[in-house]
Amino acid sequence: MVFVGANHSTRSDSPTFKLIIDVYGRAHFDTLIAEGFPYARGPDAPRTLQWLASQTETDGFVMGGESVPALRGAIQQGAHIWGGEPDDAVIRDRVRADGVSDVDLLGFYTLRSVPQWIREKRVVDGGDVRAAALIEGELVRNRSRLGLTETTLPDYAAWARWYEQTNGRPFGVTFRLEEVGPLVDGDFNTNRIAATVGRARDAFLLKTIADHLTKGENVLVVFGASHLTILRPALDRMLGPPCYVGGTIAQARATCFDQS
Repeated sequence: MVFVGANHSTRSDSPTFKLIIDVYGRAHFDTLIAEGFPYARGPDAPRTLQWLASQTETDGFVMGGESVPALRGAIQQGAHIWGGEPDDAVIRDRVRADGVSDVDLLGFYTLRSVPQWIREKRVVDGGDVRAAALIEGELVRNRSRLGLTETTLPDYAAWARWYEQTNGRPFGVTFRLEEVGPLVDGDFNTNRIAATVGRARDAFLLKTIADHLTKGENVLVVFGASHLTILRPALDRMLGPPCYVGGTIAQARATCFDQS
């Protein structure tokens, strides 16, 4: 198994893109488990492949980020593509059990899209005039995903009030990317919501990895670096210490990729 703990990037010349390409150059995989796509779609889901086909590059900018080279590499190798995300209802029920309200979950689900919009250049920052409409649309989408009623944070104004009550300041240019990080001891209350959501996602991802390895598959996982940090102790207990840890795959020993 190779786990690429990605620093999320939308640049084709970024170290993250290069690392993914180099990994495919060193090993052949049966299975890719990718962040951002539901596992329940099954392997090589048409919706996922349609998304990939829609991705373009302009002056080195790739809106879909590192998922694009990850999925393209899998297709070139004939590896099956699986999403590594649990159903949203699974996350909802688990975080409810941990004491997170539906309002906090919906508010956070929507907030966590802001860093992605910034990376994709859809907004400059939280104070961008385009942010309100994007948040309105994301609220609609996330209520549907989570099975929540239309009265749960019904509009941008309600969401903005939730944000201010949660993080202690108005949403705007002062928004920081760290606010959506899964940090129990972070500076923001949204960090603690993120940590609870992250535990649900990481527990699912660990089981997914184990299931595919048990089937004897060679697995590539491409998820954000924070997921690898959290899962490392469990992965080390399950698989033993890694053969290589680093960001330059050429430095890894050839025996790390011995698939005989």
